[in-house]
Amino acid sequence: MKAFICFQSRAGLPKLRIRVWALALGLALALAPQPARAQLTEHERKCIDYCSSLCKDSHGLQDYGCYEFHCMRPCLAEEKPKPFGAIAFGTRGAEGIAWGKEKQEEADRDAIATCNKYGTNCSVVFRYQYTCAALAVTPDQQHCESATGYSEKNAQDNAVRVCQKTWGKCLTNMSACSAQGSGKAFPPPPARDVSWGAIAYSSADMGAGWSQSKDDRTAAEREAMTACSQRGKACSLQTAFNKQCGALAADRNFTGWGVAADQRDAQNRAIQECAKAGGSRCVLHISFCSY
Repeated sequence: MKAFICFQSRAGLPKLRIRVWALALGLALALAPQPARAQLTEHERKCIDYCSSLCKDSHGLQDYGCYEFHCMRPCLAEEKPKPFGAIAFGTRGAEGIAWGKEKQEEADRDAIATCNKYGTNCSVVFRYQYTCAALAVTPDQQHCESATGYSEKNAQDNAVRVCQKTWGKCLTNMSACSAQGSGKAFPPPPARDVSWGAIAYSSADMGAGWSQSKDDRTAAEREAMTACSQRGKACSLQTAFNKQCGALAADRNFTGWGVAADQRDAQNRAIQECAKAGGSRCVLHISFCSY
C-alpha cells in the first residue's frame, strides 16, 4: 500500500474593489463608529455580522475578497450563500472534490465519497470557501498540494507551482469553484496603477487599524490610524505600502511587520521581526494585500 503526504497551501484570493453601495457600506462598518450601525436595517446588520464571521482564514484574519464581493452581495440580496468546498485524497491517487455546499460537513462528506470510488484511505486534505481550488499531484501519486485562486485555471497554476516547489514535477486534473461550481470563475480584480495600504497598531491593548486600495499614502495612513484609534489607546503607524501585501504579528508588547509582493512572504517577515523584537509566541494579527 502506498503512503501519501498532502499539505494544505493557500494562494491569496485577489482583493476586489467594492462596486455597489451596499458592499461599500459593509466594509465601512468594519471601521465605522458604533452609531453608524443604528442607521442600518436589521437585515443589513445581520449580513455584516454573518460575513465578518464567515470570511476569515485559519489565522482569524479577514479575507476582504470573500467579505466584499462573494458574501455581502448574495446576503444583501437575501440569497443563502453556499460557500463550502472540500478536496479529498487517498491511496493509488484517488481524488474527490465538492463545491456549492451549505455546510462544511456536507462538502467533506461528498469529497470523501467521490474519492472512495477510486481508491482507499480517503481523507479531506483541503477546505475552501468563496474561492476556487485545485489539487496538484506528483507523478507517483504519493504527494499532493492544494491551492486557491480566483478561477479554476488560476487555482490550478497556483497548486502546481506550490507542489513543484516542494516535490518537483506535479500535475493537476481536479479543480472547482466553491460558490459557483465547476467551470465558472470569480472575476479577477481590476488593475490599478496606485493602491496604497497602511497598518496601525496599539501594542498596549492590541488595537489595530488598516486601510487598502487608497489613491495616496496620506489617505491610507490617515484611515489606518483613525480605525486603530477606535480600538486602541496608543496607536502608532507601523507601515505603508503601494500595490503590495502587508502583515503584522504580535506577542504581548512585541510586534513585527512585513511587506512583500507575496502575502505569505509578508506574513513570514512579520513573524520573524516580532521574534527578533523579543516575542516567543508571535502570531499574525493583520494580513492583507492592497492591489
